[in-house]
Amino acid sequence: MKTKIVIADDHPIVLAGIADLVDRDPRFQVVGQAQDPAGLVELAQQHGPDIIITDYSMPGDERMGDGIKLISYLTRNFPDTRVLILTMVSNPSIVAEMYRAGASGVVRKSGNLNELDGALTSLLAQRIYRSPELPREEMVPEAGEPTSAATLSPREFEVIRLFASGQSVGDIARALNRSSKTVSTQKISAMRKLGTRTDQELVAFCLESGLFG
Repeated sequence: MKTKIVIADDHPIVLAGIADLVDRDPRFQVVGQAQDPAGLVELAQQHGPDIIITDYSMPGDERMGDGIKLISYLTRNFPDTRVLILTMVSNPSIVAEMYRAGASGVVRKSGNLNELDGALTSLLAQRIYRSPELPREEMVPEAGEPTSAATLSPREFEVIRLFASGQSVGDIARALNRSSKTVSTQKISAMRKLGTRTDQELVAFCLESGLFG
């Protein structure tokens, strides 16, 4: 019997390419394709797939969301289904969060999609897949081990929460009744702990990891 797979990606061309690649392998059968989290969940309920291959970032509703929230939803509601994530994200902290949320494998979209074959083979063997293009296994925390986000102080956490919402350092300083220099120092410290180097990476981390909800 073939292994049933459901695929989800909000880009139709990418979705078609992945489906074609998977269908070429006689071990697998693509039983459904979705372009958003709601459609993915509906197909999972309908087909009970062995494996879900899903994009990490897709527009969705508040209940399921995307990213870490979606991975957690899928692994909680479909415990017998293994989840393989496709993503443009390479930040070690975010990748670690994906595994902690229950992903069985993570594959970089910008790499060679033929890597999917190796990832699916690992999942068939009930192994966790670690991409050579992403942080090695020893860089991913085990369950119960604190992540970089967990090392933030309450003040650092509040500063980056406000910064990610669009406020400037000056705005945050006024809102929290602190000096701009203090807020800037706390923001830089938080960025170092999160492994982000620029303001853009910091905001992306907050959005991709679902750090604030």
